[in-house]
Amino acid sequence: MAAAGDDDDELRELESRLLEMLKAEPDGLTDAQITEAFGAKAYKQLVPVINDLSSRNRINFVNLGTGKGVLFTFVDDQIAQKLGGLTTEMMMVYEEIKQVGNNGIWNREIKQNTNIQQQILSKALKELERRMLIKSVKSIHQKTKKIWMLYDLTPSTALTGGPWYTDNEFDHEFVNEIARLVENQIREAWTEDGNPTSLQMVEEKVKTSGVSQEQLSSEHIKQILDRLVFDTKIETLVIPAQQKAVFQGNGPWYRSSPDINFIEDLVATAFPFPNLNLSKRQKVSDFRYES
Repeated sequence: MAAAGDDDDELRELESRLLEMLKAEPDGLTDAQITEAFGAKAYKQLVPVINDLSSRNRINFVNLGTGKGVLFTFVDDQIAQKLGGLTTEMMMVYEEIKQVGNNGIWNREIKQNTNIQQQILSKALKELERRMLIKSVKSIHQKTKKIWMLYDLTPSTALTGGPWYTDNEFDHEFVNEIARLVENQIREAWTEDGNPTSLQMVEEKVKTSGVSQEQLSSEHIKQILDRLVFDTKIETLVIPAQQKAVFQGNGPWYRSSPDINFIEDLVATAFPFPNLNLSKRQKVSDFRYES
């Protein structure tokens, strides 16, 4: 007959092994996966271990639905300590906020999903925020409403607007500065050397210029280039496949546009219609820059 001490040692070993497995899998493990790893007999011994870890907030588990089993996830020790002593309602609010990730969730949505009374919800949010488990952020779409997410998450660009927004306001000056930098780079390369400029070359230029404090992605740079093309500051250039190896980058490539004033004067001379105004081109109001 095994001694009580031996049983305790075995349970501690099972606990340590389970925590290490869950820690190595940020997305969690299902009960089926854990059973496969431990074996059916050992998994039965895990039941009190799982209950104990759950009571100490070291693991979370959620029911995946009929026939899908249960998903277990690891909880960092520091977070587990912060979760200690929370009421059932506070834990419900925390889990609701955790599920939405860095997209955040409004007070009204938490209330609807948990059916918690407003007074209790406000108390729960205040306590979770005090323990630095959650934080409130603002959205560029709903500036007056608080949106909640876990404390250590970075808000999604859907909320912040990405690098073009500062303090939830569109940063015209920043966009203008980058647009001028890019336009000058493309114009100089084309007018002085007759060379097109690739998207990759523009990325490198912006990166090394120090104009942006954060790393701009290819998508961000492409937004600037698209706006310059729309405003006829630059043009896309189609390069035959056999010549692409000659130029730096993988494309797309750009060149400086001809002087629009020169073209308008030329057209006005050839077609002297007094009511024709070529300068009134329709433009979108957002994502503007100034020369």
